[in-house]
Amino acid sequence: MDASWLPSSPVASMAALICFLLWVLTLGYCLKLMARIRRLGVQKEQACEAQLHIQQQLHKLTRTDALTGVWNRQRFGENAEAELKRCQRYTHPLSVLCIDLDHFNEINNSYGHSIGDEVLNGVARLLQSAIRQSDALGRWSGGSFMLLLPHTPLEQALELAEKLRRRIASSNLLVDSPVAVSIGAASLQPDEALETLFQRAEMALSQAKREGRNRTLGCLSELPLATQRGRQAV
Repeated sequence: MDASWLPSSPVASMAALICFLLWVLTLGYCLKLMARIRRLGVQKEQACEAQLHIQQQLHKLTRTDALTGVWNRQRFGENAEAELKRCQRYTHPLSVLCIDLDHFNEINNSYGHSIGDEVLNGVARLLQSAIRQSDALGRWSGGSFMLLLPHTPLEQALELAEKLRRRIASSNLLVDSPVAVSIGAASLQPDEALETLFQRAEMALSQAKREGRNRTLGCLSELPLATQRGRQAV
């Protein structure tokens, strides 16, 4: 065995040993440092993902109703404005349905607000499952929803409204009591503002309530409601 590489004196041997130990310590420190850097990189990546998730959730909260998960009134209005411009540009029909739970306050008072929330969620699910992907559903107020129907004239909107009314009435959302909705429908008139369209749907809804609830009513134009077409529950 060639021993020419070995230190020639005790001092040299000690120096070599010290250098070797320093090298081992330095290597260990570097390995630990690299591992820590990797951990910090993973933690930073996880922190970025968590921050992105939080931002997405916050963005979702600003666009959707916290209880039902459908669009909130602001987001619904923004979408409706964009759809209005498209329909006016290409002269496509556009209709809206204003849907309100009948006796919703009585449900809350009789069964409690938690049951009322479940009923509201159930109605939202039934509505969502019955509409097209191009349609838009938003929560309008406490027990009310607004449904935007692009490429839909009033006649078809009324047919859908009646289908939705019947579906909710037969849903058994409450075990010992039927759940009913009243629905007002309106279709966009030439050069009509979006707010006016919503108001006409709400006017039709109010008239449906006055006529006994659990029915649909369409607002044809600016004519008095007494002359407008309605559909009673059967």
